[in-house]
Amino acid sequence: MSNESRRGYNPREINGRARAGRPSSPPPHRRRRRRSNPWPAILLAALLVGAVAVGVVACSRQADPGSTSSESPSSSSELSGAAIPSSSSAADDPSSPSEPEDLPASATTDGDWRLVLVNPTHKLNGDYDVELAPVNANYQLDARIVEDMQAMIAAAKEAGYSLQICSAYRSTDRSRVLYNNKVNQYKAAGYSDEDAAVEAAKWVAPPGTSEHNTGLAADIVSADYFTKYADLEHDFETFDEFKWLYANCADYGFILRYPKDKQEITGITYEPWHYRYVGREHAKKIMEQKICLEEYLGELD
Repeated sequence: MSNESRRGYNPREINGRARAGRPSSPPPHRRRRRRSNPWPAILLAALLVGAVAVGVVACSRQADPGSTSSESPSSSSELSGAAIPSSSSAADDPSSPSEPEDLPASATTDGDWRLVLVNPTHKLNGDYDVELAPVNANYQLDARIVEDMQAMIAAAKEAGYSLQICSAYRSTDRSRVLYNNKVNQYKAAGYSDEDAAVEAAKWVAPPGTSEHNTGLAADIVSADYFTKYADLEHDFETFDEFKWLYANCADYGFILRYPKDKQEITGITYEPWHYRYVGREHAKKIMEQKICLEEYLGELD
């Protein structure tokens, strides 16, 4: 902030003109105006802007054209990550290390697209195709589930809970970049190729093994979540928004995909923010029985 020069006082200057020949009387005492200190307000504004920026960055770190999403430990979120040094070799190179191969193709029951199984041991079919549609200004989902997702978010708002999507569809090419980058980071830290691939898969789902590649899943948190957290955390389960989602998601065809007590079955860490579309009929059965999709598909077979 530049300093302002104080205008000098001329004792012979009265109303802008000097009066010659007569001594002027002493100027009246003027109370010095106390300048307010703007710094507290500036610092407060900076903190507020920073908090909002964290949320924006957290929700948009993995932007695909027309969508963003995130990948976390053995999860579908990139926000969390192992504390390993980055390397210049970890550039956005989709062809660097190779992702796991020879996994069984994704499973479905009677060709029902809503029940496609994608997980660390069931890779999405290479010819899997999805017609996308915007679910909001930033994210895309399978066009067939957009209406139900929008209805669920609207119902939550009507009930007094504001929700935001912070991850949705992600292309397999984008997943490949994220996975390869993580592998390169582990290799730069001294891991062998094999060990780096294994460790990276715990944090970023290899291409074709993430539900985000299907367009049927989304990560959902409260609208103010990223003003409190910089990352996706299990603490979201303590939010009223989570409790509403858990109690009502099945009414719109969604399930909590990775429950806390099913990690050994799903192969994915607990994610209170990750919701998968399976249709109302299936969702109600899964949520009522408190089982995961893998168990449900096993019952149907």
